[in-house]
Amino acid sequence: MIVIDGVIWQSEGFSRSPLLDQSYLWLSLIEEWVKAKKATEFVVLTRGQTWLPPGTFFSEIPRFAFAEADEDRTGLQSACDQLKARLFLSTGYTTPISTPSIAFIYDLEAEAGSQFHSEYIEKKNAILAAAHYVFFSDEVFAGFRTHYPGIPPEQMSLVYPAIEGWAKPAAPDAMAEFRRKFQLTRPFFLAVLPEQLADYRGIQAVSQAWEILQGQRLSRTELVFAFPSPLKVDPVKAQLPQREGLRYLSLNNPELACAYSSALALVFHSTFRPSSPLEAMACGCPVVHYRDEQPNASGSESATASGEKKDKDPLQNPTALLCQGSVRELAEALQRIQSYPVRSPLIAKGLERAKELSWSTVAAKLWDIFEQVAPSESEEPTDR
Repeated sequence: MIVIDGVIWQSEGFSRSPLLDQSYLWLSLIEEWVKAKKATEFVVLTRGQTWLPPGTFFSEIPRFAFAEADEDRTGLQSACDQLKARLFLSTGYTTPISTPSIAFIYDLEAEAGSQFHSEYIEKKNAILAAAHYVFFSDEVFAGFRTHYPGIPPEQMSLVYPAIEGWAKPAAPDAMAEFRRKFQLTRPFFLAVLPEQLADYRGIQAVSQAWEILQGQRLSRTELVFAFPSPLKVDPVKAQLPQREGLRYLSLNNPELACAYSSALALVFHSTFRPSSPLEAMACGCPVVHYRDEQPNASGSESATASGEKKDKDPLQNPTALLCQGSVRELAEALQRIQSYPVRSPLIAKGLERAKELSWSTVAAKLWDIFEQVAPSESEEPTDR
């Protein structure tokens, strides 16, 4: 039996990730596991939530509180013992005492704060107790390895979340209407901003690179920063870069699909919308992935502006043009992505990769990891 703690659905407790909707992620996965006839192989421990996908087995337990974390661990272990759990999964960062567990790392927000904060302490406890670690984005995967360098690579899995159904190549007439509506008369690069914009590093770097490109080329392009609709942002009040040809648009999902399908390329930075590279690939849009940070000590993140891989690290994404370094190097990458021999293979690889990222595929991949990590039925878990 696999036990899942539904602690993330409490109205208070662990904070929600700004990078990933944990509620939607877990409900989608649970629904797929029920469809795959695995409902008898897992149970969700509920802490007050009232809805789970039909067919889900669940058991109510007391609500989580940081002040009673030790008692919560004891209670979770008792529940695992009663259910004869082979593996424990938490939607947040709770953990039992001895049952093997997997830690799901959604972001590194807790690590960026005080090490004495209750949420950081509980997250670190869950990480130290875990037998395996699952990540949902390249950036979090890379950052985790910097914060926790002693964890062996074989204990870490990078699993991309599914691409939503709206993300697909737009029809020519829809793209034409999109361009007319927003008066996009020139070729444009696209960057998609998150709902909570707190870090302007990516905006500054991409806009500066685009300005360099404008000065080098006879033909002119535009740069579009897209905000998720219905988010309303005043670029002037937000002190965002201003220049002719630089646009800020609030787009709904169908409009965003048209933007991806029409753009010269999506430019991605760690401060932008995390799902945008996968959405762009599904729409047939090539991706320029820019990293302005320095490679870590192991050199595992190193890449050239041409996108050539120096090792088999999972961070090296063959479906994107990787660029790490100066703003001028990013400008050169934006120029290169416009040539057919560069962009065409990236578009083809991106479309193929997008086919693999349905919720059923993601759920199956995670279940395979669970089976590899969980001890067999005959094995007894040992105390840590």
